This record gives sequence, structure tokens and C-alpha cells, in this order.
Amino acid sequence: MRSLTRWAMRCLHLHRFDGNPLRRRSDRIDTVIVLAILVIFIAFLWPAAAFGRQVYAGGLRAELTSPGHRQPVLAEVVDPAGGTGWRPRTVRWTTPQGGARTAQIVLSPSTPAGSHTQIWIDGTGKPTAPPQSHIKTVTDTTVAVVTIVSGAGAVLLLCLAGARGLLNRRRDAEWERAWTLADQRWRRPRQT
Repeated sequence: MRSLTRWAMRCLHLHRFDGNPLRRRSDRIDTVIVLAILVIFIAFLWPAAAFGRQVYAGGLRAELTSPGHRQPVLAEVVDPAGGTGWRPRTVRWTTPQGGARTAQIVLSPSTPAGSHTQIWIDGTGKPTAPPQSHIKTVTDTTVAVVTIVSGAGAVLLLCLAGARGLLNRRRDAEWERAWTLADQRWRRPRQT
């Protein structure tokens, strides 16, 4: 505990709350601005995490593959192959409830008639897109959180840079006034 207290006091000393007479008011304002930006950044982590949680939940919903959501079925290609390039072909499958269905899906021209291909159907038995992979869900969540946090960090760093630029100009003016006063006070009249 003693080393933690010593470390905290050293940080406070480094960050200008030490009563040093050479510290200017702009130095103390600079420290307050840095602390305020740090607090704002830490406070911004909660909304970023909440947004990440929403993105993750949406991704989990897109991954659902149980009956009533999405499920794979084997469909038989009905019409003959032909032509070049990918084109819509008619396929036929049986729904889990036992009904026969047909639809047009895009297949490779090399897929012969009578072959089987896997398609995904929704709860009503209509063709749908395959479910999202869990890796994509995690990636989307990570990208969303990192983008929000880095965007907020970049904006706060720009604000800090602008504030420090203004404070540096003010600090230079304060030092210039102090040196002028010191020069007037300490200057000796010339002896001729």
C-alpha cells in the first residue's frame, strides 16, 4: 500500500499539483484538461461496450440455424446444365414438414441435372441466405467497438492538441512578461 501511495504522489508531483512557484496558471489548466479528457474517454467506454453488445446480439440472431429459423436441406437440381457462367436453375426439395417445394437458385453451369446441392430454408420452407458464422459476429463486434473507441480517442486527442496549442501560446506570453519584469527589476544602471 505504501508503494501505491508513493506512486500516486509522484504522479501528482509530475502533473503540476506541487506548489512549485515556477508553475504557471496555464500549466495547471493543462493538467485539468488532460484529466478531464481522460475521464471523458473512460466514460465513453461504457456506450461503446453497450453498442458492441447490441452488434454481438444481432450477430447471434443471424447465426440461428434451428428449425423455425434456418436449416440446411438437400435440393435436387431439376433443369439441365447448359450455357456458360452462373445462372438461375430450378431445384426441388422436401420441407421438414414433408411438403415438396421448388425455387430458382443461382448455380454453377457445371452442376448437372439430378445432382444434389445444399440450400438453406427459413421456418416457412422458402430459400434463404446461409447463417452468419460466429467468426463474422465476433469480427463485426470487435470492429464496431474499436471504431467507436478509436474515433472518440482521436476526437479527444485533437481537442487536447488544440487546447495545448492555445495554452502554450499563453504560457509563452506569461514567461515573456515574467522575464521582462525580472529584467527591469534586476538590471543595473550603467556606470559611465
